[in-house]
Amino acid sequence: MAELRFRFTSGIVPESFLRTGYFAGWGRQPRPTEIAFDNDEFIVRYDSNTSGTVHVLWPNSQLGMLMESTESLPPQSRTYILTKELVRGALGRLLRRVFEWQMMGFRPSAEFAAKTTAISRRFSKLVVGDYDLAYMDNELLPLLEELSSLTIEVVRSYTDQSLTWRLRISDNLPITLGIGLHSHPINSIYEFDLYANYLRDAFHAVLPMPTWREIEAQQDIFQWELLEQRLSIAARFGFKVVMGPLLCFDVNAMPVWISSRLKDDDFWERRAVRFVNAIVERFGSQVHSWILASRFNSCNIQAIPTLRAMNLVRHLAQRMRMVGVSNSIIVGIDRPWSEYSMEYMTGMDLVQLAELLMNCSEIDAVMMEMNFGTDNRSTLPRDPVTIGNMVDQWGFLGKKVYVSITVPSSTSGDPLDSEKLQVKQWSETMQQDWVNLLLNTLLGRRVVQGVFWGILQDVNDDCEDTKVIEPYEVPFAGLIDSTRALKPAFQNFIAAKKYID
Repeated sequence: MAELRFRFTSGIVPESFLRTGYFAGWGRQPRPTEIAFDNDEFIVRYDSNTSGTVHVLWPNSQLGMLMESTESLPPQSRTYILTKELVRGALGRLLRRVFEWQMMGFRPSAEFAAKTTAISRRFSKLVVGDYDLAYMDNELLPLLEELSSLTIEVVRSYTDQSLTWRLRISDNLPITLGIGLHSHPINSIYEFDLYANYLRDAFHAVLPMPTWREIEAQQDIFQWELLEQRLSIAARFGFKVVMGPLLCFDVNAMPVWISSRLKDDDFWERRAVRFVNAIVERFGSQVHSWILASRFNSCNIQAIPTLRAMNLVRHLAQRMRMVGVSNSIIVGIDRPWSEYSMEYMTGMDLVQLAELLMNCSEIDAVMMEMNFGTDNRSTLPRDPVTIGNMVDQWGFLGKKVYVSITVPSSTSGDPLDSEKLQVKQWSETMQQDWVNLLLNTLLGRRVVQGVFWGILQDVNDDCEDTKVIEPYEVPFAGLIDSTRALKPAFQNFIAAKKYID
């Protein structure tokens, strides 16, 4: 195995953050990575002998934590300075992206040019000088923070200019804002009525789909009332229906009676076809668009490798077209930076996955699933330039792009919280900051057709007067808290909808 070694001053970053790090090769595709420590050295070992980038979770005073990355580094005997390479990576990403935007007409401010020039000069002085490690880290850490703030500023400026130009051509943006009703405690139209007027101000559509396990807990016995109740909510208050995901490739969403027979020839495929056909036949006339599948690329079920899941998704899309479905069919891409590939040997990188989707004409759009957090099913937080780059890359497929997002408002249940880290933790204020940042990043992109927030309301563990339809995967990620109070992040969706209506 090749290795990259980095020196850093003890205590400037929690070891638990560095343990989330990974090496990425061509196309920034993560590779199986082994993390080790040797005194004050951070060691990244990987299964090739090529150059690549190293990505690590890093404390951020404004956003709590961000995945930072180096530029492409060759394996060699000498040891790199971690903070220096992270600053080099952040500065390079920012300058390259702004240059690309300028080619499309973006005009950065004179203040931006002055700040990047000043940062570049300070960085150059540190690189060529003969300074000890503690001094270097002490000087480089503020530069990393400044670059983070500058990145947020320039993305907001880019969005403002993009929106101004787009709104000259059209009075509104062709973007759908949706809210997930499949994981929330509201089990009556009366309760939903408490929120309806607020939701109409913030969203166009609802995503009401329970999991396959909930609808068909017993073979051939369908609990349609779980879905019909939510569809009646949508009809009553005039929301569009985005139906799905019809299939979630997660062990907790799969019926138990199917899980035991996944290795039987075609049994799972035949039952999935029957399930999807039943939903299309029963509810098709009420649906605005379909999310056919989610998490197929990061499936945590050993008997369902990525290629088998993809083949089923393509077959189902073809079947839906054959029975007359004409509206959009969307397929979700979980954790689009492919962190899952370090844990599950999928045998398929993002480029191969993109080619398979591009060649399936029945699939109209991809949905990037970004459930921000730090557990092994979450998307690690990225800066807005990195997020925008990934959105643009998927847009190059020629497919429409939707984005599904959730961000927690509390650290309860976060495995990193137990480390007593000295960083700003998840909170309602931080959730609002992230929602503001994400919406700013996404609304300025022409390829984005919709933004869906996954969870409406939080649930108390001791809550007795409501029924939780589906277990939470991102705790405390609702826009309404368990006491039925709107969180600050809700206002960001209201502000965004004004650009669209």
